[in-house]
Amino acid sequence: MIAWLQIDGGADGCTVALVRDRKAMASQSADRALPLLAGLSTIRRPLSVPGIASAATSNMDAQLDNAGGELTALWGQRPPMRRAAQVLTPSGPIFDGVVTGLDLGAQASISLEAGMDRPLSDNVPLRTSTVWGGWRDVRVLPWGWGVVTITPIQYSDDQREFFLLDHPIAGVDEVKRDDVATQAFSWSNGVDSTGQAVSFLELAEPLADGERLAVTLRGRMHPQTGRLLQTPAEILHDVLANLARAPVEWADFDDYRTETAHLVLGGLMADNTVSIRAAVDGLMQSAGSAWSAAMPGIALTWPPLDDPAAPAMRVDKLSASNLKPTTSATGLFTVLRVLYDWDYSAGRYRRAIQLQAPDAVKDFGVLELEWPAPWLRTPRHAEELGQRMLAWLARPRWRTTWQQSFADVATGAWVQIDHPLSPIQGRHRLISAELDLSAATLACTVEAPVGAAPAIETMKLSTAFDPVIQPGVTVEVAGSEIIFTARDEQGRVLAGARITLNGQATRIADSAGRVSFPVARGRHVLLIEADGYPATEAVVVV
Repeated sequence: MIAWLQIDGGADGCTVALVRDRKAMASQSADRALPLLAGLSTIRRPLSVPGIASAATSNMDAQLDNAGGELTALWGQRPPMRRAAQVLTPSGPIFDGVVTGLDLGAQASISLEAGMDRPLSDNVPLRTSTVWGGWRDVRVLPWGWGVVTITPIQYSDDQREFFLLDHPIAGVDEVKRDDVATQAFSWSNGVDSTGQAVSFLELAEPLADGERLAVTLRGRMHPQTGRLLQTPAEILHDVLANLARAPVEWADFDDYRTETAHLVLGGLMADNTVSIRAAVDGLMQSAGSAWSAAMPGIALTWPPLDDPAAPAMRVDKLSASNLKPTTSATGLFTVLRVLYDWDYSAGRYRRAIQLQAPDAVKDFGVLELEWPAPWLRTPRHAEELGQRMLAWLARPRWRTTWQQSFADVATGAWVQIDHPLSPIQGRHRLISAELDLSAATLACTVEAPVGAAPAIETMKLSTAFDPVIQPGVTVEVAGSEIIFTARDEQGRVLAGARITLNGQATRIADSAGRVSFPVARGRHVLLIEADGYPATEAVVVV
């Protein structure tokens, strides 16, 4: 197949096309054509399924002939790092990406990463408090989405003004000082000393040395509507487009937005030592999704939701060669524990849910897996995620590979398998579609479980891990009485809830979800019972 590599020259350079010979080169956009291309590797396009099979960003390599040092002369002083690159054919581009590595010698090679203007192997581009100057402790300035609880960063010397997030926010819902709620605060969106738009909290009284401060807030907003960004597609688009500055559009996520519109997430990106790809993997694992920057639509729910109307490439004896199914005991799990509702202020998960597949336990034994989902907030969504994933993980899975003649079919595309050697039949999503340009073939991979989906049982719910104050309960002191306000996992008050203090007195919450007890300061146990919710115990310190 005729193909050539084209590399952008940058702001003040010339665009170079590396070809096998000038006669085969059909590009009209390159300023210079060099017959130095020795070969192209397969174009690797894996689908990342965090929690099951995380994968690297789509990538490829090109082998080059240095021709006595021609490339050294061209790039020795100005290597083309991070410049845009394309693999083109007479029918159009088949790879878009950036240059991430270059090895020179008699034979040279150049590494390319696909999908974005900047490599997703870059660290998450978050600022730190060093931009303000004069601070002893360097803190990463986080971005946040949905409803999250954070420890703010001191901004003023008098410990009254605190930095919240490195962008404007939708609002502050609650402030706690040493785990006791206070109303003596104000919040605002403004600019910091560098002119950056940020958000602040101001306390009426300064924070004492050693006093803990926790703020529950609503984070990033849609720039046009002002609506809180809290669904997976909204957050993923915002992370890639506005934090990572990647060339993605709102419309790219239409299908994924429809699939996940019911999910409510909340979380921070507060670590600038991890890659953008790893940070997105964490978000996608909480949502139970798969993604690839080089895939049309970027992300999809996993296991995939069938779309009978979508076109599918046919896989049968005539079209597929070297079809090979494999399976392994590795990756088989019968008990799944979903950890969710991460408290960024306390640095721990607030809740967990454990599920099992009883029939799979009988067949394979107790095989446990913990599934971190820090962005998930509600028990209902955590249970839904656990059921989906365990139904996939508790069955033997076949990974089926094959080759067929060249076709530019993307990872994530549908295939219709009707092959007698394949134990999995019907419609499946490609988890890998590698283009081999030298052989003009497409190497495909699908993976799917076999047998009927197992029955899933919820074994236990954990509402917190040794909490000081249980999420969903706020505490106020009014004279000699303590007022408790009960809320559900979405922050709505539980009017009419039955609240029992220390196993003795029981009172009914008013229309605002509040009850009061004449109690002394110290440790108390509350039993909260409300229609439609499991009974919950909360340990509070007042």
